[in-house]
Amino acid sequence: MNFTFAKTTRATLLPLALIGAGMVPADAQPLGQAPVLLGHWESVAPEDMGQTHATRSFNFEGGRWRVQFRAFADAGAKQPLFTLDVGGVFVIGGPSAKVSGAWEGVFPAQYRRITAESDAGAALFAGMGCVLKPGQSVELINQGCGFVPALMQAMGEYDLVVLKGGQLFLGDRAGDLTKLRPEALTRFPLTQR
Repeated sequence: MNFTFAKTTRATLLPLALIGAGMVPADAQPLGQAPVLLGHWESVAPEDMGQTHATRSFNFEGGRWRVQFRAFADAGAKQPLFTLDVGGVFVIGGPSAKVSGAWEGVFPAQYRRITAESDAGAALFAGMGCVLKPGQSVELINQGCGFVPALMQAMGEYDLVVLKGGQLFLGDRAGDLTKLRPEALTRFPLTQR
């Protein structure tokens, strides 16, 4: 049995066993249902990423996902830099053992494309050794571009998912989600459009 599965199974079954043993009141809050991701979700406002700002636009349908991540040089999202277009399949698993109210998700990618949206965006990646032409999409299959990994090196991400108050929150992006699930949620919500 894989450790992650065993850990998730224990986290789910232990409260049920304790209720049956009379150690937890029978009227305790029942385990919730995993969120169902459907439809189109967008950033509430441009998200502050430090040196840049970004918007995210997700589509979820029939176990498939797609995101268009657009980076801008300004807080008003008027000076585009680049667009990252990624999509694939997804699965929502059990409740997070580390983040209350969150569910664990896995988002394998089946494609990853990057497009410089301006000369400034092309220059940003040129400084990292990747040549992009504004307006021309590049498939990232075997070779990455700057900080964006190739599909064959990082096929997907371990994430967190919370639907709360009509907003969708995913995991904090500070770490490498291709290796470890985040231990906090992002502060930037998405709303359904």
